[in-house]
Amino acid sequence: MTTFMEGGRVASTLTREGLHLDGDDLAAVRRTALSPSTAKTLSHNCAAGYAFGKLVGEQAPDPFAATTQGTSAHAVLEDLYSLPRGRRTRRKAANILISRVAQWRHGELPALSDPVTRQLFLADVIGKYQGIFDIEDPREVDVAATEWALRDITVGGVPFLGFVDLTQRVAARGKAGLRAVDHKTGRVPDKHKIERFGDDHGDQIRLYAAGLRQVTDEPLLEGRIYYTRHGKSRVVAVSNKRVAQTVGEFSRAWDLHNEMAESRMFPTKVSPLCGWCPLVNLCPAAQASTFNTDRTEGQTALEATDLIDIEAAEASCESRAAPTAEVTPEEPGTDTAEAREGIDMAEYQLAEGKPWEEDVAGTLNGASYATIGYFGTASLAYELLGKHDVPIQRVAVDALTTTLAAIITDVQSGLTGRASFQDGTNTRVRGVLRTVLDAVPPPFGQDEATWQRWIKMTTGHTRSIAAAAVRLADADEHTADTDTLATIAPTSEED
Repeated sequence: MTTFMEGGRVASTLTREGLHLDGDDLAAVRRTALSPSTAKTLSHNCAAGYAFGKLVGEQAPDPFAATTQGTSAHAVLEDLYSLPRGRRTRRKAANILISRVAQWRHGELPALSDPVTRQLFLADVIGKYQGIFDIEDPREVDVAATEWALRDITVGGVPFLGFVDLTQRVAARGKAGLRAVDHKTGRVPDKHKIERFGDDHGDQIRLYAAGLRQVTDEPLLEGRIYYTRHGKSRVVAVSNKRVAQTVGEFSRAWDLHNEMAESRMFPTKVSPLCGWCPLVNLCPAAQASTFNTDRTEGQTALEATDLIDIEAAEASCESRAAPTAEVTPEEPGTDTAEAREGIDMAEYQLAEGKPWEEDVAGTLNGASYATIGYFGTASLAYELLGKHDVPIQRVAVDALTTTLAAIITDVQSGLTGRASFQDGTNTRVRGVLRTVLDAVPPPFGQDEATWQRWIKMTTGHTRSIAAAAVRLADADEHTADTDTLATIAPTSEED
């Protein structure tokens, strides 16, 4: 099928087999150098989705997207480790983020001009990098380089492009040399997933090792991955044998890239990841598979595009559940409620209005301060479940979300007599609760009585911090109380 776009140019076309590129689009997709992440995408994921992403180009970032917050956390850590040792503290990291946000709100992240959005963003990003202080004391690290650029070199005969987040000088096994570190703000992959799907994170470090060994005479002794959201570190083997294996796979990915470019076709590959692709509603391959459900809740999935032509999707030939029995409107059948559960989010449950309006004609306003609070509380519940390795199930998310909301509104009502998520005080209390949860984690796996005690204790801590803030506001002057501080000491183990 040949389709001409405006101006007579032949359109690139997405078919069930792949994305067929015209000459202009091919130039935008074809790489002159290969990064570790692109190599993995082309080898194991959907090359058509990758190619379309290159055609779309950079989009306005969402402050609450994982990629945006991950990039922001990386920026904080880069600045932190660029400082002299003695200044690499938690407070300095927070100050770096605040300074960065002041720049981003006037540039690439204008949504941060909204004070509520800004506070939620600050809390989320701090949560993604603060585990670095559990992994190591940054003040004790001998930094060789931050964001070491590996370019204008070849790895396994392939033009290479990569940036090492942090390179440290270390002593290991009686030798002095370098340690390559990559910061990850996502989940920690378990051993079984690595064995089944491959070690993407470890391979990235091994490719960095291959590159560093070309550009410096200092020996590369170690590789590590820091999962900064979870405060965990993982050692990566960087022996010559393991690095050579990874480099071989990298070279094959480059060959695959060149074959795709020569054929002008980047193939589709259906998988559960289809649900998060912007093309899920348009892609013939996704629509003909069982992975054709939009998992972005309409936020990024496209309903149309003028960048490429889309071949009409064929009816799915994948195995599906048996059809339901025919029923009449008067007799909907016994499974109606269960069947609706999967389609509720497909209906319009939110409207758009001014942030100070909680609803629009009776429909919840998705831009309101209250909705930001609802989403933030549910996201916090999800984050806590993942952080403590609790299975992410609807019943668990709902139970923890409502429990957190009860704590928030309990403290809020004690301060103002109100319990609305639309109020600014609600936002303040949510921020305090996140701080408390770091010190008093939820007692997953314990009985109901333990949970009741935890709720009481967490509410008390949250209320105490709020009270301290109010006392600070009421103080006539703010002076350092060194007399009192001199009487305070950590609790001893014997106590």
